[in-house]
Amino acid sequence: MGYQGENRGKQQPNMIVRTLIVILCALITAGALTTVLVVILRQQRGVRTESATVTENMPENASAQTVKPAEPSADEKQDARTVREITCVGDFSDEKWSEGIVGYRGKQYQYKSGLQNYLFLGIDNDDVVKPAEDGISGGQSDAIFLVVTDRSRQEISVIAINRNTMVPVDVYDRDGNYLVQMDLQICLQHGYGDGMKLSCIRSVDAVNRLFKGIPISGYLSLNMGGLAALNDSIGGVELTPIESIKRGDVVITKGKPVTLNGEQAYAYLRTRDVDEFASANNRLLRQQQYIVAVMEKLLADPGKATRIYEEGSDYIVASIDLPKLVKDAKDMTFTEERMYSLTGETEFKDDFEQFHADEDALIQLILNVFYEELPSSGA
Repeated sequence: MGYQGENRGKQQPNMIVRTLIVILCALITAGALTTVLVVILRQQRGVRTESATVTENMPENASAQTVKPAEPSADEKQDARTVREITCVGDFSDEKWSEGIVGYRGKQYQYKSGLQNYLFLGIDNDDVVKPAEDGISGGQSDAIFLVVTDRSRQEISVIAINRNTMVPVDVYDRDGNYLVQMDLQICLQHGYGDGMKLSCIRSVDAVNRLFKGIPISGYLSLNMGGLAALNDSIGGVELTPIESIKRGDVVITKGKPVTLNGEQAYAYLRTRDVDEFASANNRLLRQQQYIVAVMEKLLADPGKATRIYEEGSDYIVASIDLPKLVKDAKDMTFTEERMYSLTGETEFKDDFEQFHADEDALIQLILNVFYEELPSSGA
């Protein structure tokens, strides 16, 4: 028994040592595991593993601290932009025009800041403005131009729209009751209204649909019977005719420079042979030429806009102040190169001419006029 007691006494220190070793190993193992967990968690949070340190050397509250990731570079920010790809013209209406970045054929674009868009219409009505006799007699818009002022770049662009361009048109009956929306020539939309403000608003909506939601700030329509007086109020319009015109006693010779008087201007802008296929296309070219010449005169002498407004007031319906608009634009540049038109094909169908805008060309036109190309990330 004494032997056993002596042996037991010798074993007690050894047991204590072994117990301490086991506890120490457990602590070391736990510390290593904690370090591994910290590294894994930091990897998941986007923190580099090199920044992880052994927990034993960190303050007691280190577990509550986070490492702020480095700020991305400008190139990284550009690469992270959300880009909405344009595959068809309808993609422009997926969100507000002034927001976001769009991509097309490997390039990126952003809506230009400082744009204001205005719709100008020439109505096939020689009378002064008055309410239409019913809901379908508002008159057709034979001339349609979208004027784009860019205050940031101090320039003006104009888009000429073929009167026969096919778009969804809101159709009403004689009593003004809405019937249906169907694809028709865009010029007809003005007819479904009162020949005044309502017709203009509905025409704005039709152009808005053509360009898939383009914001339009205002409008001005002119009954074409007032054209002669407007033309003469600014001293006539100088141009070199691109087509010979004969209308009654008025004769205009192609290639012979002329200062159009009121009667000549009316003939040059209104005349077309309805029996000739796509004659509206040639007339539109003449209208474009005339608009370029008029805008050059107005920008050179903004006071002429006041005379236009005074002389044509009985023939005009407008939500904009034309003299103020011209005055504000007097320092902007406008050249013939910034006169755009829709590209497409005309066909004779259902007893009428129909102009179908080419979708790819329309997309490119929208990008050219309303958007600016962004530099690539590698530039």
